[in-house]
Amino acid sequence: MNVMLMALYRYQNYPVRIFHSMLQGMEGVEPHSVFLKNYFENTFSLPTPREEELFIEILKEVKPKLVGISVLSPYFKIAKRLTELIRENSEALVLWGGIHPTIAPESCISVADIVCVGEGEEALADLVECLKNNTEYSHIPNLWINRPDGVVKNPMRPLVQDMDSLPLPAYGQKNFAFIDNDRVRTDDPTLKYDIFFVMGSRGCPFSCSYCVNSLLKPLFKGLGKYPRRRSVDSILAEIKQDANVASRKYILFYDEIFGNEKQWLDEFILRYKKEVGLPFYIQYNPNMVKSMLLENIGVLVGSGLQTLNLGIQSGSETIRKQIYKRSGKNEDILKIANHVAQYGICINYDLIIENPYDTAETLKETIDLLLQLPKPLSFHLYSLQFFPKYPLTKRALEAGLISSEEEITKNLLETTTRNWHYIPKLIPCSRKQTYCNIIWLMVRNLTEDKCVVQAFSAGGVLGQFRLLRLSMKALFLYRFIGSKAEARWQGAKKGLRQALGRARRA
Repeated sequence: MNVMLMALYRYQNYPVRIFHSMLQGMEGVEPHSVFLKNYFENTFSLPTPREEELFIEILKEVKPKLVGISVLSPYFKIAKRLTELIRENSEALVLWGGIHPTIAPESCISVADIVCVGEGEEALADLVECLKNNTEYSHIPNLWINRPDGVVKNPMRPLVQDMDSLPLPAYGQKNFAFIDNDRVRTDDPTLKYDIFFVMGSRGCPFSCSYCVNSLLKPLFKGLGKYPRRRSVDSILAEIKQDANVASRKYILFYDEIFGNEKQWLDEFILRYKKEVGLPFYIQYNPNMVKSMLLENIGVLVGSGLQTLNLGIQSGSETIRKQIYKRSGKNEDILKIANHVAQYGICINYDLIIENPYDTAETLKETIDLLLQLPKPLSFHLYSLQFFPKYPLTKRALEAGLISSEEEITKNLLETTTRNWHYIPKLIPCSRKQTYCNIIWLMVRNLTEDKCVVQAFSAGGVLGQFRLLRLSMKALFLYRFIGSKAEARWQGAKKGLRQALGRARRA
């Protein structure tokens, strides 16, 4: 029996790659995975008519009994269009799974034949087994089934606790197809990446109001431990099975929180350098760092730690605590940053602006924090996005700060794909917008701290002129130099990582 899996705008789609491996191990099942287009920062294009034709050609050739589509909220409309094409050109059942069907199954079951609510490995395996044997599948936990007489809503099953029991993601398989730029390729582009991505855990111990974990944690309550981690054995096995590991530049651990258990971290530190030895990138919440990472930073650097990503999100403690539901003080962030910087590794920060709750005063607090951080800076600067049903979205709706949730969902594709990373803007012409543009300059090291300090300290007409000049500089660099400035910024970050790596090895 043939099964088709679909990843939308994400070649590095972990669920699809894990499902592909899992289905390969099932007798009488042949998986085919289609990766429809890849997303790049702040650029986006809908599937072209030719790309739809290419998809239909693959669909007709494979003749799957089931097509499973991994759906993120921004791609709802695209998944709906693909479902229409599948129904017009095959008799396959259509299964939707992923984040959006899990948090908004009602909107999905009206389109798909089956919706997976929650984790998909066991539910998909059960469904494929039933389809293969032509037996009833309406009882399978985690699945909502669209029937002529109504929707069957099965209860959710416990979360997978033994992460090592899951298969490793598949790469470079013969039944892979990548559709983009009006053509199909069968070679796996991720095999040529400098970076090898590893996801060593699932779940996050925090519930930030802008993050999907704020919805998933209560949804999975009572179904087992939510943050779960693979063993060091499993993670190292995944890295070592990579056929191109020798040509990789570094390993990016995509965990929301890396190694927050001491026993696990001790084993990782002991084994990683000996068995892998490549530079690596990890992510932490500052509140977790001060209790765990600071004690181990030296040995982690000795094992190959090259980049530490810290999510600070705002320089305003009020915005962080009251709006984003993240605790922590600026003095702790500065303590961590100054301590880690002594080891010569790159610290990359996450920061969110274009937040309707921000004021000129709270943005000035962010600027003050940026002035105190060790230089040079390296940042992911995001525009705040409102996703359906998230706590922050509900709060903003109740306050009348954003339009209806229906309007949000309608515009989600545009806002999250073209304005994910903040870009300088002229309108609205306000002090708040001026400060956002200055922040953009600062995080890209495109202005000196002293220029910012002078602009804010001057006061009066002179101060306003200097602030406006900095804002216009941001607009000029982005609008008129545009991609070249961004390319130089990315090149500078890469050069910084390499220089820090050389310094550490010396």
